[in-house]
Amino acid sequence: MPRQDYLQAALLGKDTPSMVDNACLQDLAPLDHFSTHLHPTVELIICTAGQIDLTLFQTRVTLRENEYLVIYPRIPHCSDAGPQGCSILQLHFHADSFRRLFSDSLQDGQLYFLIDLAMNRRRFLKQTASPQFYSCVLYLKQELEQKQPNYRRMCDLYLFQLILLLSRQVQREILPHSLPGNRHLILAAQYIQQHYAEKITIDRLAEYCGVSSRQLAGLFSTRLNMNFSTYLCYFRISKAIELMELREGRCPLTQLALDCGFGGLSHFSRVFKEKMGLSPTRYFSAQLR
Repeated sequence: MPRQDYLQAALLGKDTPSMVDNACLQDLAPLDHFSTHLHPTVELIICTAGQIDLTLFQTRVTLRENEYLVIYPRIPHCSDAGPQGCSILQLHFHADSFRRLFSDSLQDGQLYFLIDLAMNRRRFLKQTASPQFYSCVLYLKQELEQKQPNYRRMCDLYLFQLILLLSRQVQREILPHSLPGNRHLILAAQYIQQHYAEKITIDRLAEYCGVSSRQLAGLFSTRLNMNFSTYLCYFRISKAIELMELREGRCPLTQLALDCGFGGLSHFSRVFKEKMGLSPTRYFSAQLR
């Protein structure tokens, strides 16, 4: 993009819907408990004092001072403040806009956090917050609160900075030979995004990607730490949750199952409970309460 066009888009472009829902500081009393819940957004929690324990599915994660946790969208979790209480800096932001960027360019730009989001590789990310990381979240919070001129553009800029810092963290956790942005995996993920409601086999997917079935199966196992069937199940479950939200809870489960590529309600219910830890009926009842 020519420099003039870039500056015009960055400084004079129309406001876009806010990608950040909220950012706040909270002081939690000793042993304060938040029951299981989930968000369609990415949730970031930085522990600024004390200790907080979070349970995501059956995985328990402890945050101490200066540690942060990124909880990926639609992951059920609960939390308990430590015996001395705690203070947290909390942020929620939408990932859907970033998912639309999913292509080879993400790997070229070393945007590994966005690749993680698009490929459903993990449920959370934990690390120590650098002064730069903490300040970025704090400044974003201040912009949301003060609402000075151009505050939404400022929030977007701080959010983009967070994406870059998180991408550095994800990159440090993966080996050079096992980068998730493999071209064949990206093609496979794009195909699944477009055809998830249809019958998809590893053979058909491999042919589309230009590799053998064995090679593609190996890529899923070695680079995503899950087999093809598991990845496809998680993706379809994620789409089911997304569609139910879009339809505001007014979608029969049988129709939802068929729209997302499951053979029927019994298959959908069995796989959903196996992967998510509770039945779709209980899950959606809690989510849409």
